[in-house]
Amino acid sequence: MSATALTSREIVERYIDAVARFDYATARACLADEDFTYAGPISTFHSADALVQYLQLVTPIVQRIEIQKGFEAGEDVAHFLVVGTQLSEKLAVHVAQWAHVRDGRIDRLELVFDAHWYRSLFPGEEDQAPRPITHIQGHWQG
Repeated sequence: MSATALTSREIVERYIDAVARFDYATARACLADEDFTYAGPISTFHSADALVQYLQLVTPIVQRIEIQKGFEAGEDVAHFLVVGTQLSEKLAVHVAQWAHVRDGRIDRLELVFDAHWYRSLFPGEEDQAPRPITHIQGHWQG
């Protein structure tokens, strides 16, 4: 009996679950080795390894990631998430994530959320111009 290939949505949800469990090896295994792009309101990466290094620094404040709704259209997968953090028991960040899967690995991730709470952790950066909340670049095609 041969193993059935995972759907694009299953691959993305495996990645989300791995990040929620701080399992960075599994998260990295879900990401493409080449031609990878991540864009969010705080950072942009063009390397899966760089993203995973960043996740190791920032995700320890995450207590839970709840998938509210997910959609799949071929290789494109979108999720609405709620991310609970240790910053406050009342703080839950609503995140929209758009992923693209190519050859069984995620090659593009785009996150949209209000990063105000995150910026408040870094005093002195208020003088910097805020990055836009959304980075939708318009080059993805459904």
